Amino acid sequence: MTFVLVRFSVEDFEKWKSVFEETAALRKASGSKGVRAFTKVDSPNEVTILAEYSDLETARQFFQSPELRAAQQSAGLKAPPELSFLDEKFSLPT
Repeated sequence: MTFVLVRFSVEDFEKWKSVFEETAALRKASGSKGVRAFTKVDSPNEVTILAEYSDLETARQFFQSPELRAAQQSAGLKAPPELSFLDEKFSLPT
């Protein structure tokens, strides 16, 4: 399993969220297994996404796609997102 940690700032969180929700089918068609979105407690326009993909190549292809770049632009990102591709090594029970 591959995870992608995505960090970015937006002009308006609600505007970004609307576009993000509209692109759910694009994410799913591009191999997304699910996402979780977070904001900083003291800075709600700073967003962190944790996305899950079955493999690294699928994730890289999606994050380089013109469709995603167009969606990011219309969602009001202030700058290109910071991406970290992560391999899950293990998980511990709670």
